[in-house]
Amino acid sequence: MDFIGNGISGGTFTGTVIQARDVHWGQAAPVRTPRMLLPEPEEFVDRAAPRAKLDALLTGRDGRRAPRIVVITGIPGIGKTAVALRWLYDVRDDFPGGQFYADMSPQGPRSPIDPVSVLETFVGQLGTPREERPAGLAELSAYFRSLTADEPSLMLLDNVVVPAQVRPLLPGAPGSVVVVTSRNRLTGLSVTQPGPDYVTLDALDDEACAQLFGPVAEDGPDSGREGERDGGHDDGCDDGQALREVIRACAGLPLAVRIARVRAAEGAEALRELAEELTDPQTVWEALSVADEIPYPKVLDVAYSGLDERAAAVWRMLGAHPTGEFSGDLVKRLGGDGRDGAKALRTLVHEQLLEPSTAGRYRMNGLVHAYARRLLEETPSSCSAADVIIDWYLERAAAAESLVSDRWRFGSRFAPGGLPAEVFENEAAALDALEPDGENAAAVVALAARTGRDRLTCELAEALRGFFFRRKYHTRWIGVCEQALEAAGRLRDDLVLARMHYETAFALYDRAGDGDNDAARHHYERARALAAGIGHARTASSALEGLGQLALREGRPHEAIALFREATTALGDIEHPRGRALLEYHRGRAHSAAHDHAEAARLLLNARRLFAALTDRHDPAVPRPDRYNEARALTRYAEARLRADRPDEALAGLDEAMTLFPPRVAPKERADAVLLRGDVLAASGDLEGARREWRAVLETYGRIGSVKAAAVRLRLAARGVDGGSADGS
Repeated sequence: MDFIGNGISGGTFTGTVIQARDVHWGQAAPVRTPRMLLPEPEEFVDRAAPRAKLDALLTGRDGRRAPRIVVITGIPGIGKTAVALRWLYDVRDDFPGGQFYADMSPQGPRSPIDPVSVLETFVGQLGTPREERPAGLAELSAYFRSLTADEPSLMLLDNVVVPAQVRPLLPGAPGSVVVVTSRNRLTGLSVTQPGPDYVTLDALDDEACAQLFGPVAEDGPDSGREGERDGGHDDGCDDGQALREVIRACAGLPLAVRIARVRAAEGAEALRELAEELTDPQTVWEALSVADEIPYPKVLDVAYSGLDERAAAVWRMLGAHPTGEFSGDLVKRLGGDGRDGAKALRTLVHEQLLEPSTAGRYRMNGLVHAYARRLLEETPSSCSAADVIIDWYLERAAAAESLVSDRWRFGSRFAPGGLPAEVFENEAAALDALEPDGENAAAVVALAARTGRDRLTCELAEALRGFFFRRKYHTRWIGVCEQALEAAGRLRDDLVLARMHYETAFALYDRAGDGDNDAARHHYERARALAAGIGHARTASSALEGLGQLALREGRPHEAIALFREATTALGDIEHPRGRALLEYHRGRAHSAAHDHAEAARLLLNARRLFAALTDRHDPAVPRPDRYNEARALTRYAEARLRADRPDEALAGLDEAMTLFPPRVAPKERADAVLLRGDVLAASGDLEGARREWRAVLETYGRIGSVKAAAVRLRLAARGVDGGSADGS
């Protein structure tokens, strides 16, 4: 700053000047300490984990040469700003340089604010008059750093859209802390040295949501009051359920909870009305829009407006998915596969509208998912999201089913060329890949049935049979079959109806619970009658086979033998090697039960040979042995030889069977073979070996929830061994 004549030039000076002949003295106005933070949140619950992480980040800050950047991320409405403010107020006394605040996208993510305007505000708060401020981003940024170089300060940059908004605003003093809130991780900030730290907020649990409801929850259903509502009528039980439904519908989002609380505060009747509105897709958004609060739909509108066209379309289409958790490959399919689909997935994750779940899978918050459904309903599209979703599940289920077995099925997916090549590497990989989507697949069947896609409903039921059968998810399996049976009735196609009766019967037979045998018999009989009426020999034979299995289970082996023979006759001259191998296998089991041991051994070994000789149904030149049924045939052969008092031959058959079961496939059938091996060893006098096998199988039965665990315990107890409680009982 220069003193020339009676004037002052250069620099910023707003203080007092004293001139005495050749003595000049000036006192500059001190830089002001800004206090720009928004008011501290009055209500705050939970968040112990993110606050602990924020506290830990302060450790060692005094030794840093650059400000520490902390990025708080989370979905819209999760409370990013509230968490940041509460923490900043707690630690502000340690930052004498003051506190800065700026909303970096007050008009939404498509209109991020220019850092120049933010710097102008910050510099003004520090005491620099407008006319003295430098011009241009680089000059303003450098000037701001110089003004904040002496004392560490705090800064909250709210709703940041891009990393370029942050870098010019960093204060100059080492030990300063810059907290950034954003729906994305702003990975571009990683080029700063040192890079940012991240704190991701999860949804609140139900207990924290109830706490945020505060007096509404405390004076509500569980407060112990009686006779204070509706003229003395005690409806606390209903109110309690209503409150739980409201909390569940808010999906752990603090903003939604606060909005719902305003409504609930009007009284018990309002609480019940709110619960009904929040659980109805047609009224949920009106329920989350009240005076004096930012409507939650508006928050999501802002998020939606910031997406590119393809990512926005994928978000809408995910609204058709029946659950809020799904495979990343499905998201990519909705985006068009390839680079476009991968980019759409990255964008939705980047914007916190999807969050990683388990490996390769993603989830969407319940309210965010509900908003996607609303978008889908409001946005006409030539591409049906439900069709794309159903087709993706059908493709994968059919691919897995075709690896599990080469049996005949109706539907275009099982015709030559109906499946893309190499969807899965092998049967075990296919079943493992379908495992995380077992519940989703059942929900997609319900979606197809609910939306009138009756043929697709039936095709899905048939395609999912192999997965449900091998993994023994009987409740889902039977539920799927029942929906498909209703859909088949609407189709007025006797072949499809016969197949669905057959699939339902097979699932009931495999579960074998109380009443399942009678129900299975009814559906087998219906399948048999329908198939005979239209001359479909394969389905008629399969139904007879099922009836024979029921007779065998119920202790009528000679009737079973007759039914299996009739099933073979029903095939006529149809080329069906797999079906004939299965019937040979069942006849062997029936002869064993009838104590015709020699014939049983012959039939079961022949069945094993037939399974080993199978070829591809579409290309007979390609060998396709059925190792699973080979192993089953050898297991039953061993059982027959044990009944014939030939344990040595039984043991050899079992040892070979164990080498044939595919890895991670058919855990129950493999366990049955181990159980039988223990029985064979016991019959051979090797009690220690028998106990070893029984203990091993007890663990397996307990893991898969098999009722056979009780029988294993009886074996161990009979020989003085404690069977434990491996099945969790």
